[in-house]
Amino acid sequence: MIETPPPRGTEARRREITEAALRCLERHGHAGLTARRVAAEAQMSLGHITYNFSGMDEVLAAAFRLAMTRMQEQAEARLNLPGATHAERLDAFLRAAFAPESLTPELLRVRIDLWAAALGNPVLAETERALNAVWRARVSELLERMCDPWKADRIPQVANLILATLDGLWLDWARRSDDEAVKAAIDGCVTFAKLRLG
Repeated sequence: MIETPPPRGTEARRREITEAALRCLERHGHAGLTARRVAAEAQMSLGHITYNFSGMDEVLAAAFRLAMTRMQEQAEARLNLPGATHAERLDAFLRAAFAPESLTPELLRVRIDLWAAALGNPVLAETERALNAVWRARVSELLERMCDPWKADRIPQVANLILATLDGLWLDWARRSDDEAVKAAIDGCVTFAKLRLG
């Protein structure tokens, strides 16, 4: 889990700054994110940022967490499938990552920026690892539900394949926007899970 210092200021003010930073990320990307730009977007003084956050790395990490939390919430909302099998729930969860609201150019940019920024920034690298761990845990939980008990040791392998496939699909979508490739890859992930675990 990400260890952050105790928050300064109010949670509401931190949320406003985080929302403003996310909007700036969506428009200008990681390279264009500055404290002044975030302050202007939040319609508050620069001092509010320095009072509420220890630095721009913390602001950026909070914005990335907000974007990924929203994406996961959208995925979770699609799991309300009365009567669905466990494999159908896994399928719905994976497809939710490629729903139109998750594939906006702005969200694609935020996702790719996080990967790129994490390469050279330890704070963002830890944020990215923690966000990935949340997705991994949820995918593993869905896999566990569809798994025969004596095959549970295979869950990490299947989860690794699925998460690597999703990462590749995100990049491929950013380049080609190919719905059929997404459908085929997710079908393949679910089929692999059923064959390895069921």
